[in-house]
Amino acid sequence: MRIQKNPLCCAMLVGASLLLSACNDDDSNANSSTPTTPVVEMAKINGVAATGKPFIGKVEVVNAQGKKSSAVTIAADGTFSVDVPKGAPYLIRAFNDNSADTLYSYAVAAGYANVTQLTTAALYDANAQLNLADLYTAWAEKVSQVTEAKVIQAAKEVVANLKDTMLQNGFSATEVNSLNVFNYQFAANATNKFDNFLDDVKISYACGVQACSFNYTVNDQSFTWNYNINVNGITIDFINTGGQIPTGNFNLKVTTTVAGVSTSVNIPNIPKPTNQQEFCAGQDILSQLPNGYTLNNCSFSGNTGTINATINQAGFSISYSLRYDYTAA
Repeated sequence: MRIQKNPLCCAMLVGASLLLSACNDDDSNANSSTPTTPVVEMAKINGVAATGKPFIGKVEVVNAQGKKSSAVTIAADGTFSVDVPKGAPYLIRAFNDNSADTLYSYAVAAGYANVTQLTTAALYDANAQLNLADLYTAWAEKVSQVTEAKVIQAAKEVVANLKDTMLQNGFSATEVNSLNVFNYQFAANATNKFDNFLDDVKISYACGVQACSFNYTVNDQSFTWNYNINVNGITIDFINTGGQIPTGNFNLKVTTTVAGVSTSVNIPNIPKPTNQQEFCAGQDILSQLPNGYTLNNCSFSGNTGTINATINQAGFSISYSLRYDYTAA
C-alpha cells in the first residue's frame, strides 16, 4: 500500500517552492547568461538505530537511483537524522568498524525508520536470503526485486516468529498483530517495552561468496527461524511512514516568507505543541525547511511559533522564515 502525502508538508513545500522559484526567475532574467546549478531535492530519514542498546556507529542511506547520503554519526541515545537525495524507496544501513555489526533497514518515503536486528532479519528474508551488503551496494539495480510487498510480508514473518516473546514483554495481542518493526517508534532505553524486547532477540550472520547464514537467539536460547510461518491475522503496512498529520483541536495558519515575499496556507484540526522545545525540535516542522538552510533562531509562545533561517542555494543566500499561528478549532 502506498502512503498518503502529509498535507502540512505538501502545502508548505508548494508555497516555499513557488517563492524560491520566483526569486530564482527574477535573478535569471537579470543574469540570463549566467548558468544556474540544479537544486537537488532532499528527503530526511530519521529514526532509531538500536539492538536493545543504542547502536554505536554511523548511518548511511541510498535512494532508488543509487545516490547516497553522507554518513551521519548516530547519537548516544540511538537516534539519527539523515538527508538523502529524493528517490524512494530507500535502503538504510548502520555500520561501524566491525562489519558483522552492520544493520539494515528500508523506508518507502521520507520520515521515521528503525534500524535494528529485526529490520535486518526482515530484509534478509525479503532479499531471498542473499547478502544484504551486495543489495545495498547495488540498490539501484536490485530495487525492483525487493518490493514493498515482499518487505511487508517479511515484517509479518518477524512478528509471527517472535509473537510469544513480544507478549512476554508486555505487548497486547492487538499491538502485536499491527506492529511493523520498520516504523514502530520507540526510545532505546530500559523503560521501553519494544527496547526490552530487542534485548531478548539477537542475530548473527556471516556471508560467503555463494550464501549467507543467519543465526537467531531468543532469551539466550538458540531459536529456529521459520521463513514459511503462517502470518494470518497480522496486518502491517507503511501507511503511516512519513507522518500523516494527527487530528487535534486547533486550526493552523502557516506563513512562509522568502526574500520578503509571503504566502500562507491554512490547515484545520491539528494538535498544537505544548512548549518551545516540542515546537523547535519537531521533525514534522524542521523537515519542511528546504535543503541548504541555516537555522538562525526558533521560538514558540502560547499560540505562535516562528522559525528564521537562511537558505543557501546555487550560490545565493536568501532569507526564509516560517510563522505558525494556532487558533482553537
